[in-house]
Amino acid sequence: MNILKSSLGILSLCLALSGQAQNKTIQNSSAIVNGNCGMCKKTIEKAAIAAKASNANWDADSKQITFQYDPTKTSEEAILKKIAQAGYDNQGFRAPDDVYTKLHECCLYDRDHETASKETVHHPQGQATEGHAKHAASGHNSESKPLDASFEAYIQVKNALTASDATAAANHAKTLQQQLEKVEMAKLGEKEHQVWMQVYKGLIKDAKAMANSKDLEKQRQSFTALSKQFISLAKSAQIQQPLYVLHCPMANGNSGAYWLSKEEAIKNPYFGSKMMNCGELKEKIQN
Repeated sequence: MNILKSSLGILSLCLALSGQAQNKTIQNSSAIVNGNCGMCKKTIEKAAIAAKASNANWDADSKQITFQYDPTKTSEEAILKKIAQAGYDNQGFRAPDDVYTKLHECCLYDRDHETASKETVHHPQGQATEGHAKHAASGHNSESKPLDASFEAYIQVKNALTASDATAAANHAKTLQQQLEKVEMAKLGEKEHQVWMQVYKGLIKDAKAMANSKDLEKQRQSFTALSKQFISLAKSAQIQQPLYVLHCPMANGNSGAYWLSKEEAIKNPYFGSKMMNCGELKEKIQN
């Protein structure tokens, strides 16, 4: 009996020591990870677990993630890199720009420019992405003009209104709606992306309203709002040629309205032939 008790005691001690040894291998860590909301929380924590963290908890207010991991299986660096690959900048790594831009709208946190000096992670497949610092230095990718088709469609809408052709305006507005919906946000420059996120819903809404109407006056009302948003976008966008901002003081119930044109000459889309030359040149946009 005493032998049995001694054996059990030794076994219990061994198990306790084994448990202590295992506990000593578990590391606690924390880091700052950018993000906004509950959807971010879910993605960040999922990425940490995928990198073999034993548990993870991210707080939206403090932007801090706390996690535990077994250093024989993973590392803090591997976990933070995995989180960056999911689209979230952190104190160790910067997310690939194209992954960041594909996050849900509510998850598009303000990017801390201090992370430009951090390593930009590669895609999980190993394909490198262009770092923010290089992107900022060049200003934009001269080979890619992702908004050109949308601006061209806008000009066609303007021309149809100038000609007082409601049917053509509706058709071109439909084309404009389609071009806006096809814009590849990952190819937008930093400034135009910021403006795009503010105006794209309104642009699509106004283009759709014009496409669904054959009432010239209603189309012109929608064009007023459409033009205001396009002007904001043009001032930040990668554009192939100069655009001119023109203004008619009598449009929009004498409240005035603006429009964009490829030429300085006044050809009024709000009144057409009734008041073709009513308006003035306000600004030239050339990026």
